[in-house]
Amino acid sequence: MKSPIRWIKRQYELSKHSLRRMDVEREFGEACGYPVKLVAAPTKGGYDEIYYALNQRKRFAVVRINSPYKTQNDPVSLRDPGIPLDAKGRLEHEWNAYHKLTKEHIAPRPLWKSDHAIACSWINWQRASIWLTKYRRDFWSIAERIFPAVAKMHQCGVTHLDLNLGNILVEPNGPGVIIIDFEFGPADWVSKDQQKAFDYLRLLDDCVKPRRGGQQLLADLDRMEDILNRCVDKSCRHTDLTFVFAKLKRLTTQPRFCETLRKIFQNL
Repeated sequence: MKSPIRWIKRQYELSKHSLRRMDVEREFGEACGYPVKLVAAPTKGGYDEIYYALNQRKRFAVVRINSPYKTQNDPVSLRDPGIPLDAKGRLEHEWNAYHKLTKEHIAPRPLWKSDHAIACSWINWQRASIWLTKYRRDFWSIAERIFPAVAKMHQCGVTHLDLNLGNILVEPNGPGVIIIDFEFGPADWVSKDQQKAFDYLRLLDDCVKPRRGGQQLLADLDRMEDILNRCVDKSCRHTDLTFVFAKLKRLTTQPRFCETLRKIFQNL
């Protein structure tokens, strides 16, 4: 049960944002050619407000709106390869990523953009984090889908830098995978190959969690090695990865898994 205090606080945040939400409703509706109503999504998003767009009570889009009432407070160390982008930078980055990835059917379709918001198609699938929490036995079938999608993303010239199971949607009764929430850009010192390798390792760091199928993963490291061998770009296998353990501390508790990973990422 949600805390009443948290609920009240959330309603206050949304009320402060109501004028901008109404502006976006009007502008997006004019672009669509029909009335649009925005309803706050259950997720608070990162630094933006996330809404579902409805037409005649039918959900058809997800809208990300910059919020002037949220501030960036995530600590960023000198060894973090990904840094949170500013308000307009987040919109531009996600818009451009979706344009590139939707051609490969691994991202929502971008629909509309303004100075303060972007809209993309709504996809009625489930986050991989939620799915695996419910069905840990499905870990390998999900892994066989999401890691090739990461490879496709990289082939399109896109990196994520905050890739976890919560930022991946999976089709409940089909093979589809969608990657969402592009809010981070690369630090000045990190190369493209380092970014690609970090995407895989950041995702694996999340997969190790027991509640998300970590036991299945750790029980068959050879299978994960095989998946990575098929997916990981050869150009990033020899890149310097001495920085990753400062961020991915969960992997440091799994020395056997790290030995397997060094067969793929040889400078880990």
